[in-house]
Amino acid sequence: MTLQISRWKVRDGSDLSEVGLAALAFCRAQRGRTQVDDAKYYWAHPGEIWILVEGEEELVLTSNQTSESYAALYDLNELAVQSESVLLSDARSGLTTYEAAGRA
Repeated sequence: MTLQISRWKVRDGSDLSEVGLAALAFCRAQRGRTQVDDAKYYWAHPGEIWILVEGEEELVLTSNQTSESYAALYDLNELAVQSESVLLSDARSGLTTYEAAGRA
């Protein structure tokens, strides 16, 4: 399992309820993808949200987006700026990536 965690800073002048709805729409679009197990967002404080997307493989989370997930991403990006993004892999996913790189 892999987690994609992203941090979003709310743009000046953005309505917080619209940001929350855009983040919710993004998470719903991600959960609609067969490769994604779950997607949630959390408010860190009124100016920042964090989005967690859980999936099977690292590459799945960064590719094979749907038109709905792209549209939701652009809508969110109009209201907030992604300031950080990390991928965290469990041991199995890490080993698979290591082997795919020809290291094993």
